[in-house]
Amino acid sequence: MRRLNKSLFFAGILFCFIACSYHDTPPVHVSRGDIYLYAGSSTHDNSKSATKERIQMILSNLTSDTYYPETEIINPYNKAVFPLDIASPTLIWKDEFLYSKIWLITIRFDNTEGIHVLTDQTTWTPNREIWDIVKANSIEEEAHITILGVNSKKSHEITTKGSIAISTSKDEIGAPLFYLQMPLPFAYAKKHPELSRWRLGDVSSYEEPPIIMDNLPVCGNCHSFSRDGKMFGMDMDYKEDKGAYVVTPVREKISITADDFISWNDLQRSGKSKSMGLFSKISPDGKYVISTVKETSFFAMIPDLGFSQFFFPIRGLIACYSMEENRFFSLPGADDPNYVQTCPAWSPDGKYIVFSRARVDKKLLDVIGEKGYIDIEPDVRIFDLNKKYQIQFDLYRVPFNGGKGGTPEPLIGASNNGKSNYFPRYSGNGKWIVFNQSKTGLAIQPDSQLYIIPAKGGTARRLNCNTDIMNSWHSWSPNSRWLVFTSKINSPYTQLFITHIDENGNDSPPVLLSRFNSDKYASLVPEFVNIRQGAIKQIRLID
Repeated sequence: MRRLNKSLFFAGILFCFIACSYHDTPPVHVSRGDIYLYAGSSTHDNSKSATKERIQMILSNLTSDTYYPETEIINPYNKAVFPLDIASPTLIWKDEFLYSKIWLITIRFDNTEGIHVLTDQTTWTPNREIWDIVKANSIEEEAHITILGVNSKKSHEITTKGSIAISTSKDEIGAPLFYLQMPLPFAYAKKHPELSRWRLGDVSSYEEPPIIMDNLPVCGNCHSFSRDGKMFGMDMDYKEDKGAYVVTPVREKISITADDFISWNDLQRSGKSKSMGLFSKISPDGKYVISTVKETSFFAMIPDLGFSQFFFPIRGLIACYSMEENRFFSLPGADDPNYVQTCPAWSPDGKYIVFSRARVDKKLLDVIGEKGYIDIEPDVRIFDLNKKYQIQFDLYRVPFNGGKGGTPEPLIGASNNGKSNYFPRYSGNGKWIVFNQSKTGLAIQPDSQLYIIPAKGGTARRLNCNTDIMNSWHSWSPNSRWLVFTSKINSPYTQLFITHIDENGNDSPPVLLSRFNSDKYASLVPEFVNIRQGAIKQIRLID
């Protein structure tokens, strides 16, 4: 899409005067090239002339050689890149200056014409019309956002100032997001599986993503779709079988029955060794499912909202299920009993499996014993457990070879680096792998960071989108240009973010998906699905 001519929007200009609820107002053309908006409470005079006069008065007080304390702009991030097909974000800022009573938001393109918004709130969400103007005038170029704190009781004196720049990519996301929302802490969510819910959302929508599955009477966990979006799978504790896994064709209304389930416990079934089937993934062609089976997990529930579980497998192998042959088998090269093998991921052509591997630690097995979990004191936190019980995984690659497997090889850049490497995810074009890295452990680690390497291995680079607290559960868009991930930077309730990744593997600062996050719910395990929005309207379990 070519950059739209500004004359379409700025030939004559637009006044929009909007109260707290920010209802759209038809544009009014005036003689100069700026847009003026009022988006505050109704206690102020928000007439057209009063708003224009106030904004111009504030701008006349702004001088380039004056130092202003900083208005901290929390969202968006500076230099953030937005998809062409995304709905408007919410601008959020923090101003601790006592005399800041109102704020003036200015968005400028090429430092000329601009959009000016006056508000007495510390958040603002552009309506569709305004956001379309911003996107159209910032494609592959920067829009400069300045927020001024103003003392409205003292001649509109400017008290604080903050500035960022954002831009819009010509790349769309072009796929909806399927993700889980659950309450915290984990112990509460486990006792109340009916409170967890799954949404399928389109980033271009101005509405909250619809819930397509909820009120499950059993625990549902990791999900997976085939690359073409035609097959769906999910861990689901059906009929008290922890190894139960549903796999079924995608359709508008998915009714799950007993016929849709397989059980990882059918692999070499024995009374001694049970399987849950961890981190299962459907193959790109929809013919196979791989999973971690025969596993022993190291687990503790933590009485802490932010990090309420401590978990990693300490024994396990990669197994496969063939849907055409209705057959389970372990994958040679990823089934060594001397190692724990987990977190498998398919290459987009289905030829390789990348997985995490660590040597079995007998001390950890002795600690966990037959109980399957450890009890901890009420004041123990994940940082304490990370110091006491450590494990480090390396990424390995093995050929699938029609299920015959092969020799596992360490992936350069994600192995033997003194860190724990896990959750590998191939880009859809097969060029890159993004994975998690932390000092120890696996899953929901406070220090987990996202790294990128060439698919065949190479120098690992830390992604720019990483926040300071937990970055994980990532998924590529089908066009290999966007990555969704989760973070706890703003809240113990995990939120969804996206980042743009170019053809050279360079990424941008994170973009918060504000409409995809809910109060008192953690948003987890997001997955871009290669289907149209609305292709799945409901998923339900028929017991």
